[in-house]
Amino acid sequence: MVLVPSTTRESVMFIPLRRALRRRIPPLTCALGLLLGGCTAYEAEPLEPLEILRALEEVRLKGASSEEVAPVVSSLDVSDGLSLLEASAIAVRRNPSLLALRADLGVAEAQLSQAGLLSDPVIGWSAGDPIADSIVEGKVASTSWLAGFSLTWTLPRPDELDSEEGVAQAQIRSSAARLAGAEWQLVREVQLAYVRSLVARLRLGQNQRLLEISRRTLDFLARARTAGASTALEESLARVAANTVQADLLRAGVQELRARQALNRLLGLPPDREWELQDTLDRFNLQEEEDLTQLVRESLERRPDLSEVLSDYQRAEEQLRLECARQWPLVQIGTGLSIQIPIFSKLNQPAIETAQKRRLAARARVTAAIQDVRAQIHAAAADLRQARGVLELYRTTLGPQTEETLRLTEQAFRAREVSPLEILTAQRQVVETQARFLAARQAWAEAQIRLDSASGRLLPAARTPLPQPDDTTTHPSDDDEDSK
Repeated sequence: MVLVPSTTRESVMFIPLRRALRRRIPPLTCALGLLLGGCTAYEAEPLEPLEILRALEEVRLKGASSEEVAPVVSSLDVSDGLSLLEASAIAVRRNPSLLALRADLGVAEAQLSQAGLLSDPVIGWSAGDPIADSIVEGKVASTSWLAGFSLTWTLPRPDELDSEEGVAQAQIRSSAARLAGAEWQLVREVQLAYVRSLVARLRLGQNQRLLEISRRTLDFLARARTAGASTALEESLARVAANTVQADLLRAGVQELRARQALNRLLGLPPDREWELQDTLDRFNLQEEEDLTQLVRESLERRPDLSEVLSDYQRAEEQLRLECARQWPLVQIGTGLSIQIPIFSKLNQPAIETAQKRRLAARARVTAAIQDVRAQIHAAAADLRQARGVLELYRTTLGPQTEETLRLTEQAFRAREVSPLEILTAQRQVVETQARFLAARQAWAEAQIRLDSASGRLLPAARTPLPQPDDTTTHPSDDDEDSK
């Protein structure tokens, strides 16, 4: 009898295992190589804030094309400035915040390809049987290698894949509605900033005109004092008035600069970029009052922020549908059969209850949004009504009277027919009245913009179309979205 060392016995026992592995490793390696051949290699893309800043500094209006604003205006010529609609359209296409939201929409669309995918099959092999046979019987049979092989695949639950796709579709519509809502708000802000820039330039021109008049008055009083026709007090009052107008002019210059910077920011332009405003305040004419009930009803179909909360409700609906599908047992088939029984999860009832409450909360948000829309329209209409009354007063009475007073004052000044105090009093009235008249025109224009925005009809052609639901979807909520 020959005694074999234990180390030798162990080596002899694992010889069949090593031979089997050598025979099977090359095919497995090839299979893994084929799978990895379709993978994507990671590539880093570091960001350099200074480079981004340089790119932003190079943005020009000349780079805008007619294709960018085709849904709004038929042609685009930036050499003579921008109209109100052209500025709104360019902002919708170029504003960096909207570009970021469009990137988020792309993420939601990419997630749709992940939703509804079948689970991957799992291939396994256990080395326990060959090792056990080699230890117990001293040899390994061919059946031992097959006994260790396993293949499993998880079956989708009933309606689970469709529910996952429904959730992803609802997420896309919600992201698209959020983008459309941001575009809608941006158009309102652009048009308000456009009006404020117009008013700031008009106010700057008014102050320049009044500064010239006050300086001529000061020169007149200085010469009159030399001739003994006016007092030192009158000259001092004229000097104070001239300095006050000059201070107002400096303040108006700062306001004009800030208004231009605010508008450039919305358009994605550098702060110091200068361009002409084609439209004037005359674009906002007095209009008849509208039926507020009809405006509220029409806004329910137009307002993109309502589409967003409706999309959120649809997403909550699809999530509830998915949780209901997950209450079924999870089945895995292959070389064996296994069933995951949802006992401890209580047939997914807690998750279903959570989804039901989430849907109820989404419904409450829709109700609150409709209430806010109605309140916004009525508030904007009230502001417009008040602005109309003030503007009509200045346009029909105070405005013409102020212009006539200024004309008569300048005429009397040239003819030396007025006293210095009368000149100063007339100038002060002109300054106050013109400033209030300009403020009334601004209030009317802004009130009109806010009412158009609240009713959802402000530049509707610039809205990003909402993704349409799949033709195979038959949910009532999807049909409602398709009608929009």
